[in-house]
Amino acid sequence: MSSAWLIVGGYAIAMVAFAVWARRDLGEGDESYYLAGRGLSGPILLITMAATNFSAFTVYGSSGASYRIGLSFLPIMAFGTGFMAVSMYLLGRKVRARSLEHGAITAPEMVMGQTGSRNAQLTMALVLVMATIPYLALQPRAAGIVVSSLFGGPEWVGAVLVTVLVVAYTLTGGLKAVVRTDAVQGAIALGLLWLGLAMVISDAGGLGVAMDAISSSEDSAGLLGREGNYTLLIWTSTMILWLFADPMFPQLYQRLCAAESDFAIGRMATLYPAVAWLAFLPPILIGTLGHLDNPGLDRVGSDNILPTMIMEVGGEWLGGLVLVAGLAALMSTMDSQLLATGSLVTRDLVPKGAHGSRLRESVIIALAVLGLFLSLWSDLSILDLGLLAFSMYAVMFPSVFAASHFDDVDGRAVIASIAAGESVVLLAVFSPESFDGWWVEPVKGAVPTAVIPSLVAAIIGLTSVQYACKRKIGFAWLGEIGSGEMAPMIGLVVVFVLAQDFWWWNDSETWALGLPKWIWWAALLSLVQTGIMAKWVVKENPR
Repeated sequence: MSSAWLIVGGYAIAMVAFAVWARRDLGEGDESYYLAGRGLSGPILLITMAATNFSAFTVYGSSGASYRIGLSFLPIMAFGTGFMAVSMYLLGRKVRARSLEHGAITAPEMVMGQTGSRNAQLTMALVLVMATIPYLALQPRAAGIVVSSLFGGPEWVGAVLVTVLVVAYTLTGGLKAVVRTDAVQGAIALGLLWLGLAMVISDAGGLGVAMDAISSSEDSAGLLGREGNYTLLIWTSTMILWLFADPMFPQLYQRLCAAESDFAIGRMATLYPAVAWLAFLPPILIGTLGHLDNPGLDRVGSDNILPTMIMEVGGEWLGGLVLVAGLAALMSTMDSQLLATGSLVTRDLVPKGAHGSRLRESVIIALAVLGLFLSLWSDLSILDLGLLAFSMYAVMFPSVFAASHFDDVDGRAVIASIAAGESVVLLAVFSPESFDGWWVEPVKGAVPTAVIPSLVAAIIGLTSVQYACKRKIGFAWLGEIGSGEMAPMIGLVVVFVLAQDFWWWNDSETWALGLPKWIWWAALLSLVQTGIMAKWVVKENPR
């Protein structure tokens, strides 16, 4: 596979060289290194936010999940992730203001600035680091899959090589280098994934023909419906999970702080649904179509379906080229995770006065090694690793929302909220049978159902301890919400409710281009969301 070596090797060299160039105007301070001087404009913020969020989970986790459960995973990911941009806008403006007010770079730092509680800062930082390391492990795991598919041999070789490469260019230039490489890698990943989808569809004789073949087979007909793959509770819980978890990703939160203005955050949030559909459609369709030529794969093995399909239809050159998309996606997430998690360690966990470039570099290297070892040791699927991290992130949302909006939040209330919410998550992980009888047992595809009780526990912990400690909280900001904000908020709530389309729940008949009606319905709702957001952002930020 000399041509594949040439493609991947050339890509690796180009990324390192680009990162070296990208650091040309890097400053010495943490604000320059971690936040790129707080100067990310709307288009750049959109590109880097998307490239960072769409990771190995997007390419390999999504294709593997769609191989197992079919097209029902598409609205969950494309609409659900796109709708998450609403919470990014609602939270992002306050987060950015508080970050500037306190000189904060991370969520725990902002909480410390608002509450004055070092214990609350430490608690939140520790949980965020523990949640990020399993998610960080997704990237070397997926890298091993790609390199093994291209060249054969054990998966650990690719995991090690890609980890070394990402660490090298992340250390080189901080967020400025990461953002600039994100732009390149995001464009490469998106373009090549669509090329791969076109190749797979062409090989199958067209999308309509392929979907008819899927629907006509007893073994795969269920892939075009939701019955048996989801219940309405699991469907709704998963969308709620994205809504509350994604803004708490340290690497995404960091970019909200790095935005140059509220308008930049608004432009990003408006266009994000379109990017979500463009990113998730290729891997999910490829995963579903994988049943035509590769039936019978097990849960962990199905994570390999995308590279398997691409290599089968693309040959050595095209197959190797398209698989670079997977490397680009995972690298553009891994570098941001290392940078953001490193800032949590150096800014929140390490005592003040111990900062410096040597410490930043040592922490990033240590985190990369830890994530690598976890990826090699764990036998969990990519989807499993991602959902565990997402559930832990979602619990942070009530505390961060309260701290960013209110001036008199007590640090003990934040600690109670995190402890209560994460206790429910741990119960779901280690004793899912505890939920049997009064709740859907959070196993396999039902894992996201833990998000509702965990969020309820987090909110109860926050409000009850807050009441016990101070007996009041300032809600003056509610009076600032005028009709100009209420109308789009109500409209967006309606969009989310309509996305729970139970009236088409049992429908699995092919429609336009061989896709069921409920797929097109979800896409239409994303368009409506974009229109509402566009009007809202322009009205709040007139130019």
